[in-house]
Amino acid sequence: MCDLLEAAMEIPLVTIQKDMDLADLVEARQAAAPRPSWCSIFTKAYGKVVASRPELRRAYLTFPWARIFEYRCAAADVTVEARIGDENVLVFVPIRQPENWRLLEMDEYIAECKADPIARIAPYRRALILAAWPKFIRRIGMWLALNASAWLRFYYFGNFGVTSVGNWGIESIRPIAPTISIIHYGAISPDGIVSVRLTYDHRVMDGSGPSAALVELENVLRTDIVDELRSLEPVSIGLSSAS
Repeated sequence: MCDLLEAAMEIPLVTIQKDMDLADLVEARQAAAPRPSWCSIFTKAYGKVVASRPELRRAYLTFPWARIFEYRCAAADVTVEARIGDENVLVFVPIRQPENWRLLEMDEYIAECKADPIARIAPYRRALILAAWPKFIRRIGMWLALNASAWLRFYYFGNFGVTSVGNWGIESIRPIAPTISIIHYGAISPDGIVSVRLTYDHRVMDGSGPSAALVELENVLRTDIVDELRSLEPVSIGLSSAS
């Protein structure tokens, strides 16, 4: 984690925020059975936005020359807390093309990875191997993965992150990670008001693209995601219409 944070500190990250009215989404989720997690909801919704906006899939690489590489598809790294031995640790669950997953399938996959990250997450196993090496070798490996190889960057970090501490009633103002963008959201009020923040790499985007992305994200949450949640609503039985 220290290697990851040091690498992220070298990236000029900027955070923007939009307060969203998601009352219909809250209502549809309350009625859904089973009820998908907010993590899966935001991951899929932002995955749709990333898939539709090429600027959100562009990474800045510096070696052997400075260049911008555009990935063909969206890929999320979802931050979860897992228990390994007697310690709580943060792990990153990779989800490729999250826009194509069903919400309940994504929930199940994240739960499986959280229950046994070593067995289920290959990049995490490789990170544990790298962690056993001396510091200067770890830092070189991290730097090469982020700056020299578009494939390694995609494999270990995807092209966007998802994180939240909203379930504690807390808001994370500016998380850092070596990804192109990070979507993070706070506590969701009973009437559906929530602050959603987008932290992005300023080397590949100015403020207009991420701002438009947050507007599009709100629209996806209020349309596509609401429609999927309503498809999970339990069917009422024992009711007849009067003629």
